Amino acid sequence: MAARAVLALWLLAAGLCGAAAGRSPSCHEVRTAFQLRQIGPLKLVPDVPTAESDLQICQHRAPTCCTKKMEESYQTAVRRERTQSIQALNFELKYMIVGHITAFQDLKHFGKDFRVGVLVLGIETET
Repeated sequence: MAARAVLALWLLAAGLCGAAAGRSPSCHEVRTAFQLRQIGPLKLVPDVPTAESDLQICQHRAPTCCTKKMEESYQTAVRRERTQSIQALNFELKYMIVGHITAFQDLKHFGKDFRVGVLVLGIETET
């Protein structure tokens, strides 16, 4: 949910940057970010801010550089990144568990060998 708010604010700010700097409104910054993050095809980004009424993330009354298709692409990218993050954490967790199992088994074998050694020493000292 916080990612949506940050995304909406960033898109709004980026879309209005050109107007604030005395230039005509442009979606150049949004287009650049969209391309760098490989969110989707550049044709989804308008050249100039437009009024969109059916947006879920970029909800404001001013013209925006965000479109419904862009929102869908961002949501897909967020799902993909989240899945990759979960898979990476899953791999790390499996690696850590295997390491602990190996260490436990080594300790178990050490304990068994130690007990056998104590028994052998005990038998040798009794004779």
